Amino acid sequence: MWELALEHQHKVILPALCWNKHRPDFYAVTDDVSLDGIQFRSATTPFVSEVLTCSIRGVGLVEARVVRVGDNLFTVRLLAGRGQSSAIAASLIEFGRQQRPHAPIRTHPRVVPRCKGVSVTLESGDVMPGRLIDVSATGVALHIDDPAAIGTTIRIGQIAATVVRHIVGGMGASFHVPLDPAAVTESITF
Repeated sequence: MWELALEHQHKVILPALCWNKHRPDFYAVTDDVSLDGIQFRSATTPFVSEVLTCSIRGVGLVEARVVRVGDNLFTVRLLAGRGQSSAIAASLIEFGRQQRPHAPIRTHPRVVPRCKGVSVTLESGDVMPGRLIDVSATGVALHIDDPAAIGTTIRIGQIAATVVRHIVGGMGASFHVPLDPAAVTESITF
């Protein structure tokens, strides 16, 4: 399909709109790119051998043939020359690198709480003061003098979380059990 050495699947999540003259427009999301082609997730599953035009955000229009289908997913191979296919593959791989697939994808709105002071309990039992930056149903960003290592389990108040990133002057943590999104307001306390 392209000349790039694609030894592995490269995760890349980009919205797309696909269609052809026999099918109405339908939404899809890229899932990964590999030597097998570009895999999409979608509520609409086209037929094997169906030719589609897909507009992929940041990449543009691509013409492709469906080569494999599954539950809510399908894989396409580009109907383009080697140069154009290589350029599209390189763009998708670069978007995937920028998305840092090891970082959690934020899906819930973040709010800045009025009461920012929290106690952070480390695995060792040590308690440190922290200051909330923002909160969502799935995680928190906070200022703390000595951020715990990534992967460390902590407690923010009584809520268990895992440190997933370091930020300037603090860290981001993902809750073990998501909060009720309706409870995540400016008045939330830990």
